Amino acid sequence: MNVIAAPQLAVPTNQIAIAQVNRWLHREVGMFVHATTATFDPVSFQWHLLLELADATHGTLGVVGDIYLNAATGALAGPPDAAELQRRAEALATAYGIA
Repeated sequence: MNVIAAPQLAVPTNQIAIAQVNRWLHREVGMFVHATTATFDPVSFQWHLLLELADATHGTLGVVGDIYLNAATGALAGPPDAAELQRRAEALATAYGIA
């Protein structure tokens, strides 16, 4: 009898995916851009996360981008440019009169 074992995943849950991406965002982009949801795509074997701008006073202002995280390796798949995410976040904050 052949037994097939599933591979061990570096990022097995959406909570772990969110935490890992948020650590990267807070280090590379800033504290106001974050991910709150992660959706697993079984075809690509990646987590898809929307990146949102929020602050304590206004709450979530909107989406500034997205990112993919490989579930097997934990590597970001073509991470977005941090400077571009900052630019988008600043533009969105300005649109809301916050900047």
